[in-house]
Amino acid sequence: MKTPAQLFAVALLFPLAGCSSPTVTVPSAPAPTPSTLNLAGTWRGTGTDPQGSETFEWSLTQTGDRLSGSAVMDSANRDDGSCGSCHKQKTGTLAGSLSGGLLTLTLDFPAGGADITPLCGITMNATTADVAAGRIAAAYTGTTTCEGAIVGGTLTVTR
Repeated sequence: MKTPAQLFAVALLFPLAGCSSPTVTVPSAPAPTPSTLNLAGTWRGTGTDPQGSETFEWSLTQTGDRLSGSAVMDSANRDDGSCGSCHKQKTGTLAGSLSGGLLTLTLDFPAGGADITPLCGITMNATTADVAAGRIAAAYTGTTTCEGAIVGGTLTVTR
Protein backbone atom coordinates (compact mmCIF):
# COMPACT_ATOMS: atom_id res chain seq x y z
CA MET A 1 0.00 0.00 0.00
CA LYS A 2 1.21 3.49 -0.82
CA THR A 3 1.88 5.94 1.92
CA PRO A 4 0.08 9.29 1.96
CA ALA A 5 3.36 11.06 1.00
CA GLN A 6 3.76 8.82 -2.08
CA LEU A 7 0.15 9.42 -3.13
CA PHE A 8 0.64 13.16 -2.70
CA ALA A 9 3.79 13.11 -4.90
CA VAL A 10 1.94 11.18 -7.65
CA ALA A 11 -0.97 13.63 -7.41
CA LEU A 12 1.42 16.56 -7.90
CA LEU A 13 3.04 14.99 -10.95
CA PHE A 14 -0.22 13.90 -12.61
CA PRO A 15 -1.21 17.37 -13.91
CA LEU A 16 2.28 17.81 -15.38
CA ALA A 17 1.92 14.73 -17.56
CA GLY A 18 -0.39 16.56 -19.95
CA CYS A 19 1.73 19.72 -20.09
CA SER A 20 4.31 20.38 -22.66
CA SER A 21 6.92 23.07 -22.81
CA PRO A 22 6.65 25.53 -25.65
CA THR A 23 9.29 25.03 -28.31
CA VAL A 24 11.75 27.86 -28.42
CA THR A 25 13.50 28.43 -31.71
CA VAL A 26 16.86 30.12 -31.42
CA PRO A 27 17.88 31.84 -34.63
CA SER A 28 21.21 30.63 -35.95
CA ALA A 29 24.04 33.05 -36.54
CA PRO A 30 24.30 34.25 -40.10
CA ALA A 31 26.82 32.40 -42.18
CA PRO A 32 30.10 34.28 -42.45
CA THR A 33 30.51 36.08 -45.73
CA PRO A 34 33.82 36.39 -47.51
CA SER A 35 35.54 39.70 -47.08
CA THR A 36 34.91 42.27 -49.75
CA LEU A 37 38.35 43.77 -49.12
CA ASN A 38 40.84 42.75 -51.79
CA LEU A 39 44.40 42.81 -50.49
CA ALA A 40 46.05 41.17 -53.51
CA GLY A 41 48.97 43.06 -54.99
CA THR A 42 52.33 44.52 -54.07
CA TRP A 43 52.76 46.15 -50.67
CA ARG A 44 55.76 48.15 -49.41
CA GLY A 45 56.47 49.66 -46.05
CA THR A 46 58.50 49.84 -42.88
CA GLY A 47 58.61 48.27 -39.47
CA THR A 48 60.54 48.43 -36.26
CA ASP A 49 61.15 46.33 -33.17
CA PRO A 50 63.80 46.27 -30.41
CA GLN A 51 66.26 44.66 -32.85
CA GLY A 52 66.04 47.58 -35.27
CA SER A 53 64.12 48.98 -38.22
CA GLU A 54 63.28 47.15 -41.42
CA THR A 55 61.62 47.57 -44.77
CA PHE A 56 59.11 45.16 -46.30
CA GLU A 57 57.94 44.24 -49.76
CA TRP A 58 55.07 41.77 -50.04
CA SER A 59 53.50 40.25 -53.13
CA LEU A 60 50.08 38.97 -52.04
CA THR A 61 47.48 36.78 -53.64
CA GLN A 62 44.01 36.37 -52.16
CA THR A 63 41.50 33.56 -52.51
CA GLY A 64 38.36 34.39 -50.53
CA ASP A 65 39.58 35.27 -47.05
CA ARG A 66 42.95 33.49 -47.43
CA LEU A 67 46.17 35.35 -48.22
CA SER A 68 49.52 34.01 -49.37
CA GLY A 69 52.58 35.29 -51.10
CA SER A 70 56.22 36.23 -50.95
CA ALA A 71 57.84 38.61 -48.50
CA VAL A 72 61.17 40.40 -48.60
CA MET A 73 62.53 42.06 -45.48
CA ASP A 74 65.58 44.28 -45.44
CA SER A 75 67.31 46.27 -42.75
CA ALA A 76 66.42 49.96 -42.88
CA ASN A 77 70.16 50.65 -42.50
CA ARG A 78 72.39 47.81 -43.71
CA ASP A 79 75.53 49.63 -42.58
CA ASP A 80 74.73 50.43 -38.92
CA GLY A 81 76.70 47.39 -37.66
CA SER A 82 73.88 46.03 -35.49
CA CYS A 83 72.70 42.44 -35.40
CA GLY A 84 69.37 43.66 -36.75
CA SER A 85 71.07 45.15 -39.78
CA CYS A 86 72.31 41.77 -40.93
CA HIS A 87 69.59 39.46 -39.53
CA LYS A 88 66.84 41.44 -41.27
CA GLN A 89 68.03 40.81 -44.82
CA LYS A 90 65.66 37.93 -45.57
CA THR A 91 63.38 36.46 -48.22
CA GLY A 92 60.40 34.37 -47.19
CA THR A 93 56.67 33.79 -47.36
CA LEU A 94 53.52 35.34 -45.99
CA ALA A 95 50.28 33.54 -45.11
CA GLY A 96 47.16 34.85 -43.46
CA SER A 97 43.43 35.32 -43.35
CA LEU A 98 40.96 38.18 -43.31
CA SER A 99 37.75 37.57 -41.41
CA GLY A 100 35.25 40.08 -40.11
CA GLY A 101 37.69 42.92 -40.69
CA LEU A 102 40.44 41.21 -38.67
CA LEU A 103 43.65 40.41 -40.54
CA THR A 104 45.96 37.69 -39.22
CA LEU A 105 49.40 37.31 -40.81
CA THR A 106 52.42 35.05 -40.41
CA LEU A 107 55.65 36.07 -42.11
CA ASP A 108 58.17 33.26 -42.26
CA PHE A 109 61.80 33.89 -43.18
CA PRO A 110 63.43 30.46 -42.79
CA ALA A 111 67.07 29.79 -42.12
CA GLY A 112 69.17 28.99 -45.15
CA GLY A 113 69.27 30.69 -48.48
CA ALA A 114 71.66 33.24 -49.90
CA ASP A 115 71.09 36.05 -47.40
CA ILE A 116 73.84 37.45 -45.19
CA THR A 117 72.93 35.28 -42.15
CA PRO A 118 71.78 31.92 -43.53
CA LEU A 119 71.81 30.28 -40.08
CA CYS A 120 69.14 32.63 -38.72
CA GLY A 121 65.42 32.26 -39.32
CA ILE A 122 62.68 34.71 -38.36
CA THR A 123 58.93 34.24 -37.86
CA MET A 124 56.63 37.24 -37.30
CA ASN A 125 52.97 37.08 -36.27
CA ALA A 126 50.54 39.99 -36.56
CA THR A 127 46.82 40.47 -35.99
CA THR A 128 45.13 43.78 -36.73
CA ALA A 129 41.84 45.43 -37.57
CA ASP A 130 43.70 48.45 -38.99
CA VAL A 131 43.22 47.31 -42.58
CA ALA A 132 42.08 49.25 -45.64
CA ALA A 133 42.29 48.72 -49.38
CA GLY A 134 45.57 50.66 -49.53
CA ARG A 135 47.08 50.42 -46.03
CA ILE A 136 47.83 47.81 -43.34
CA ALA A 137 49.18 48.77 -39.91
CA ALA A 138 49.87 46.12 -37.29
CA ALA A 139 51.76 45.22 -34.16
CA TYR A 140 53.78 42.02 -34.36
CA THR A 141 55.62 39.53 -32.21
CA GLY A 142 57.84 36.68 -33.24
CA THR A 143 61.02 34.75 -32.82
CA THR A 144 64.45 34.58 -34.38
CA THR A 145 66.66 31.53 -34.20
CA CYS A 146 69.68 33.78 -33.54
CA GLU A 147 68.35 36.60 -31.36
CA GLY A 148 65.36 35.10 -29.51
CA ALA A 149 61.94 36.62 -28.98
CA ILE A 150 60.66 39.64 -30.87
CA VAL A 151 58.24 41.81 -28.86
CA GLY A 152 56.78 45.24 -29.45
CA GLY A 153 57.18 45.29 -33.23
CA THR A 154 55.08 47.53 -35.48
CA LEU A 155 54.71 47.71 -39.23
CA THR A 156 52.89 49.79 -41.80
CA VAL A 157 52.66 48.84 -45.48
CA THR A 158 50.87 50.51 -48.38
CA ARG A 159 50.28 49.79 -52.04
